[in-house]
Amino acid sequence: MLWHTKTLGIIEVEPTVWRNLTDVEKAEIGRICDEKLEEYYKRIKK
Repeated sequence: MLWHTKTLGIIEVEPTVWRNLTDVEKAEIGRICDEKLEEYYKRIKK
């Protein structure tokens, strides 16, 4: 379902899966990603 392109640093949801998600589900995925990135950067800042 997820693909990671190491050379570009991109994580991508498989297009067929992404098209079938609701706007609410996509927003929730975005929120979770933002939360996890914030946690990551707080951890490496120390």
